[in-house]
Amino acid sequence: MLSTSALAIVFGNPSPLGMHVVRVIGGSGAQCSGTVIGRQHVVTAGHCSAAAVVIDGKYIAASSRSQNAKLSDGRMITVHGDAAILSFRQPLPASVMPIKIGVQGTDGSFTIAGYGTTSEQRWNLGKLHEAQVVVHVPFKLVVPDRIGDLTASACFGDSGGAVLRNGELVGVITRASHPHPAIACGHLTHYAPVVATPLVEYHPHDGFEVSAAPRKPQRRLMYRRAFTPR
Repeated sequence: MLSTSALAIVFGNPSPLGMHVVRVIGGSGAQCSGTVIGRQHVVTAGHCSAAAVVIDGKYIAASSRSQNAKLSDGRMITVHGDAAILSFRQPLPASVMPIKIGVQGTDGSFTIAGYGTTSEQRWNLGKLHEAQVVVHVPFKLVVPDRIGDLTASACFGDSGGAVLRNGELVGVITRASHPHPAIACGHLTHYAPVVATPLVEYHPHDGFEVSAAPRKPQRRLMYRRAFTPR
């Protein structure tokens, strides 16, 4: 089976997810996709070697990249495999918004979205497209009721694009594959998981605070010394 890094969605449709999914530029100029997960964080594919994102026609350089990040609300986000989280020194423009991160699973409705080419033969990058898919095997997606050799999948330019489950982000597009040795796109879309650690809320059972130490430790110590037998 031939596979390729998914550098757009073939046989897809124009997508309304532009407020969440952005264009990503690699260090070598390669074009990929990414998804905004925080005011200063974008998740994308690791092999993109991402250096910047393009929002409102402006290049915004990333300050660092890793596989985990802490968002402003306290949640920890972790990615695995061929995925990376880009961090930025300043908040991203208000024209983009963080997407909600969902729960991993194999049931439900899946959507893939990216800025890649809509045809393996034509490198028409730059417009956001999406397609509806289902789980083939874990972390591999395919069009339901597939008919013919070529159906919707990720393709060149979609690496780092969004994988949504029931409208919430669960993964990052990493590559496409096809059983025919001369075809790269039009069958399976592979992805790496994005996981959010939920916030832990603490509520005292008795409804009030109890200090574990004296409020005025020095005064307490002096009091004890005054009544110590000599």
